[in-house]
Amino acid sequence: MTQPLGTIRQLAYVVEDMDKALDYWINTLGAGPFFMLEHAPLENQRYYGQPSNADISVALGNSGNLQIELIIQHNAVDSVYRDFFAAGRVGVHHVGLMPEDYEAAYQRYIETGQKPAFELTLGGAPAVYFDALDTVGHYIELWDNNTLFKDMFLMIEEAAKGWDGRDPIRPMPD
Repeated sequence: MTQPLGTIRQLAYVVEDMDKALDYWINTLGAGPFFMLEHAPLENQRYYGQPSNADISVALGNSGNLQIELIIQHNAVDSVYRDFFAAGRVGVHHVGLMPEDYEAAYQRYIETGQKPAFELTLGGAPAVYFDALDTVGHYIELWDNNTLFKDMFLMIEEAAKGWDGRDPIRPMPD
């Protein structure tokens, strides 16, 4: 990952039509390639403190050094994704950051009055969305500073460098 730790690394959008969103980002804006993670294996989900089981698929690609995440929810459970639309919100769903020290950053957000809206693990690595809807209109996502996330983000960023437009949608490697 070439972005310094703790800087905004990702813009994310919840979409109603993944194919249409991918077409726009790839063919209109030139971002990509995008890596698809179908039915992302999110673990230990908690939505405002309550157990959750949001079934989502994500597409991750880069526009320069900025990662673009497109998210679609497949089931009707309460979540930061479904409820964003239900509240009539559109546009940026969240910005993502990887702090140097995840636990310290998490605590700093709590101490400034931010509420964790959605907590999860992916491959055992924690991530959290803080509710900043009333201040900036979207969530703030923090990822743990670990090899799983760093390697995935670097792979996506490297694929975008010099990308020639071929093979624009790819499966996420295991």
